[in-house]
Amino acid sequence: MRTSESTAWGPYLLVVAGAAAGLGVIGLGVSVPVGGAIMGCGFLAGSLVRVTVSERRAGALAVRSKRMDALTLAAFGAALFVGSLLMLLRLHDS
Repeated sequence: MRTSESTAWGPYLLVVAGAAAGLGVIGLGVSVPVGGAIMGCGFLAGSLVRVTVSERRAGALAVRSKRMDALTLAAFGAALFVGSLLMLLRLHDS
């Protein structure tokens, strides 16, 4: 397979690695908010990569338009990150 026909997997694997790292941290016994924050950062990094690289180099990360892909990844990343931080709040003493 020639290079022009292959799909660039680097940006996609960055997001998958962030999700796997977060799940791995949770599996190792670290608190869930830490793992969720790691996953959220992976999605946010994927969003940043999607904005900065060209359509051709985005590879499997390019599903829709550049703007929509970046907004979707950023929304999921921010939701995971903020949700993980909110889990640290102590709302009551029970």
